[in-house]
Amino acid sequence: MFQSAPILLGQYRPVDSFLHRLDARAKMLPITVVLILGLLTNSFLFYGVVLTSLIVALLFSGVGAGQLARNFKPVIALVIVTAAYHLIFSGDKSEIWFKWGPIVLRERAVLDAAFYSLRLVLFVSVAFLITLTCAPSELADAVSKLLAPLERIKVPVQDLSLILFMAMRFIPVLYEEFQAIRNAQVIRGVKFTGSIVNRVKKTVSIIIPVFVAALQRADELALAMEARGYKSGVKRTSYSRLEFGPREWAFAVWSTGLIIVLWWVTRGEA
Repeated sequence: MFQSAPILLGQYRPVDSFLHRLDARAKMLPITVVLILGLLTNSFLFYGVVLTSLIVALLFSGVGAGQLARNFKPVIALVIVTAAYHLIFSGDKSEIWFKWGPIVLRERAVLDAAFYSLRLVLFVSVAFLITLTCAPSELADAVSKLLAPLERIKVPVQDLSLILFMAMRFIPVLYEEFQAIRNAQVIRGVKFTGSIVNRVKKTVSIIIPVFVAALQRADELALAMEARGYKSGVKRTSYSRLEFGPREWAFAVWSTGLIIVLWWVTRGEA
């Protein structure tokens, strides 16, 4: 009755797939290129091809189509807000496509709404892919290895990696905390239905105890780290050894090359 689909973002799923077996650094290179080129292009074709490839990769990584669709539901609200903003405030001087009373849809506004909504879905899919196929510890180690040269200019790379690991590890924990508090409220007769204002008020009553629980967990974690002798800035070794072999090189080079070629071919398209 109270169960809902578990979120994928930040929740690693140990499935035996090609992407799971790859070193995290091999996946971070093409993903970084996608994020950079995604901000530089205005091509619907580029977004469409990359997004389709990401969804196919997610499906082949052990995520069912139904489950993937359920976990994209929270993104729909952000897509609607993004699209509504551009439909209302964009394209003042472009051609009118549709007009009915005070409602006016302009060509540029519709295109901007579709484009930025697609960009949002693409970036969320990238986050789903990297968190689904990489354990938080593997991702933190990969970030630490990739940013290791910055230690020469006194950047606390290992501390940043630890922060990233803890943030990703606590996303599903806080989500479970949210669900538990919500279910407790429902048992006590609270109804999360009705107008948007009513839903927001009821949601605030959940966010506050979740925030308090997060502070308590952070305090317990700090005490546990102090009890184990953790000190910032100390050189550390890794429990697991990352292996960047021929398979990783082939994946990183080929996928990055294909992304760059796709961006170059579609760079002049709207």
